[in-house]
Amino acid sequence: MSRVWLITGTSTGFGRKFVEQLLHTGDKIVATARNLESIADLKEASPNQVHIAQLDVTKKEQVKAAVQEAVNRFGTIDIVVNNAGYGLFGMLEEYTDEQMRHQFDVNVFGMLDVIRETLPIFKKQKSGHYVNVSSIFGVWAVPTFSLYAASKFAVEGFSKSMAAELAPFGIKTTIVEPGVFETEFMGHSRKLAKPLPEYAPVYDAFYQGYEALNKGDQNKAVEAMITMINSENPPLHFPVGSLASYGIRDALGKRMDEVAEWEKVSLLAD
Repeated sequence: MSRVWLITGTSTGFGRKFVEQLLHTGDKIVATARNLESIADLKEASPNQVHIAQLDVTKKEQVKAAVQEAVNRFGTIDIVVNNAGYGLFGMLEEYTDEQMRHQFDVNVFGMLDVIRETLPIFKKQKSGHYVNVSSIFGVWAVPTFSLYAASKFAVEGFSKSMAAELAPFGIKTTIVEPGVFETEFMGHSRKLAKPLPEYAPVYDAFYQGYEALNKGDQNKAVEAMITMINSENPPLHFPVGSLASYGIRDALGKRMDEVAEWEKVSLLAD
C-alpha cells in the first residue's frame, strides 16, 4: 500500500534526495519549496506520483495551504519530513537581532507550524510519523554555529516531549541527526554574520577543520533515513553517518563524566 509523504525544503540537499529516491517506491510525495520553479523537474519526473506546493515555513498561510493541497491531491498524509532549515554562521556577538530571530523562525517555529497543521490529520487516522531533521549540532556545539546549534537543541527538546505526547495516538516521532555531508549547508544556503577581526584565528581553525573532514554522501544518508523510517519500530534519535554516531557518543560520554565529577558537590543541594 502506497503512503503519502510531505517533505519540506526539497529544492536542494536531503529534501531533494528524498523525493528522488521515493520516486522508485510507488509512494506519493508532496514536495515543497519556497520557489516552485526549483522543484518543477521533480513533478515532471512523475506527475502522477509527485505534487509540488509552494511553502515558506515562516508563512503560516502557506503552511496551511500546502497541507490542504496534500490532502486534496492524495487524500491524506502519512509521513512528514521536516527538512526545511539553514545554518547561520558566525560568532555569537556578530549576529544581528534579525538574523537570530530568522534562524529560529525557520528552524524552530516553521517546523512547529508544519507539525501543528498536520497533527489533526495524524490524530484522526491514529497513525503518522514525524521525521524532524536536527543535526549533530543538536547534541553538541562548536564556535561559529552557536545560534544554529541553539535552534537544533530546541528541535531536539520539543521533539522528545511531542514523541511522548503523541505516542498514545499511534503517532511516531524521530529526530534525525546528520553529521557533515556534501550539501549546500556551507554553500548558498548558509547565512553569514559580519565577522569581527579578533575572531580571525577561530574562523581559520574552523575552516581548516571543516576542509579536513571526510564528508558523507547525501544519497547514502537519505537511503539510511528511508530504511529507518520504513522499520517497524523507528528510534526516537537517529544519528546519520559516522561523524554523527561517534561524535554524539563522545559528547554524551563527556557529559556523563562531567556529571560524575561534580556529583558530590551537586548532592549538597539535596
